[in-house]
Amino acid sequence: MASVREIAARAGVSKSTVSLVLNNKPGVSAQMRNAVLQAVQELDEQPTRKKNDTTTFGTKKRTIAVFHPPVLRSSYVFKEVLHGIQTAATEHNVELRLVINELNSSPQHVSNLYLSDPSLRPDGILVFHAQQNEPLIDIAKRLGIPCVALGLDIQNYDVSGIGRHETRHAREATEHLLQLGHRAIGFVGGDATYDYAHTRLAGYRQALAAQSIEPNGRWVALGNGYNALETILRDAPEVTALLFVNDTYANEALPLIQKMGLRVPEDLSIVSFDNTDIARNFVPPLTSISYNQFAEGQWAVQLLLNQIETPYLQQSQVIFGAELIVRDSCTAVQTATQKEAGTPA
Repeated sequence: MASVREIAARAGVSKSTVSLVLNNKPGVSAQMRNAVLQAVQELDEQPTRKKNDTTTFGTKKRTIAVFHPPVLRSSYVFKEVLHGIQTAATEHNVELRLVINELNSSPQHVSNLYLSDPSLRPDGILVFHAQQNEPLIDIAKRLGIPCVALGLDIQNYDVSGIGRHETRHAREATEHLLQLGHRAIGFVGGDATYDYAHTRLAGYRQALAAQSIEPNGRWVALGNGYNALETILRDAPEVTALLFVNDTYANEALPLIQKMGLRVPEDLSIVSFDNTDIARNFVPPLTSISYNQFAEGQWAVQLLLNQIETPYLQQSQVIFGAELIVRDSCTAVQTATQKEAGTPA
């Protein structure tokens, strides 16, 4: 049988997901489970690959610099994307360099040297968790270095990249709560520096507007999850459901919910993003938008190598879908009469 690493690479999922499927454990969507089982079957059926097989992009070793923020709020997301990047880099004989994206620092900082010193300049650049206004992308264009971005709503940017329909998925997550009868829904957490906070907030607002609900300013709070939720619960006690910008911010806020003696989902229904261990292991498990970060990392390397090897390829973008994993953190809103009577919604 193929190794867990080989199955993960074939299916475009993480090794932990493969392990869950092979051990028949819960916490994996039907779509991902089928992808893993299909990969197992295909790998078992194919002939053993010879050791001297060459990669898709030949034998020349390319160098890719992966620029990432100095501070990453979600180690899980970074780990999954980086695992995908490393897997694809190994497959295609690529040398990786991890670089902190600190272009505003000293000219001698390594992030600047990789761009200013031709002898250190990589063949291509991956920008992980790009900011809304990402100067690195413009610098790469000026220097003629192929560049691929992850973490932007790339449909709104003139750049190659791995994209998502972030606004659409946030709208779907909010619609799930609306279908359960919630009307006062809070939006919690997020760093305004990064694109995902704005696109997910836009989807949340679109869903409310479609139901003729004017989002109350007191229902939205960005920043640290604990502080943001504290503000909402203080200023908007009418809120019955919460959309967290991602699991990391939810994890910061969940202790406050427990401290205040609030019950999930009886007092607050919760939906989040990223479907990490945080969402899967909370009691009750959180409904969450699930992305395939591992496959995104793989495809980012593939897109970048395509641009390196094919200079006339001006731009390429791959849009990944997502799945709303419905769990027990959401329930139908109760009316005042139901609450007084103790009747389930």
